[in-house]
Amino acid sequence: MNPRSAHDELRQSLRRSLRDCVVVDCETTGLDPDSDRIIEVAALRVREGRPVALFHRMVDPGRPLPGFITSLTGLTDQQVRQAPPVGDILGDLSAFLAHDTVVGHNVGFDLAFIDAEITTTHSTPRAASLSLCTAESARALVPRSRVDRYRLNTLAETFDLDHRPSHRTVSDVLATLDLLHYLSGV
Repeated sequence: MNPRSAHDELRQSLRRSLRDCVVVDCETTGLDPDSDRIIEVAALRVREGRPVALFHRMVDPGRPLPGFITSLTGLTDQQVRQAPPVGDILGDLSAFLAHDTVVGHNVGFDLAFIDAEITTTHSTPRAASLSLCTAESARALVPRSRVDRYRLNTLAETFDLDHRPSHRTVSDVLATLDLLHYLSGV
């Protein structure tokens, strides 16, 4: 298959995912799903390219936030201590994610954390679903000469997307949806 037709197929797949998908993002206490915890999650249901519902929860990780996470996200121990534990929100989150393609920027990271939290809390496993990574899609469609890095904030700035990520989940899912729209038309 030549690169042009591979790009066309990927763009077509991106356009199909815009019909029915859920864009997800998690903020966490670190990078290891086996030892770190979710502190905030957002999932944006999309129908025919438009957001139609938002799931957003802050989560008490049951431990103090590392300083670098507070600096990165702006979230404080006081804010997350007032939130429910992750086990209380996983059923609703799993139901929100069910039956749609799950889209995210480095979506494997988010799904690994969600699945690890499900295992840790002995919650009902989420339904299997297709996933689509906008970071991988950008690497395939956008020449390296156009961007320094394939980070969400870099791509949002480079392509002047309407929403800018801020390491908070709602702004990040909105920026990811903007990027999905952009990539589907590249």
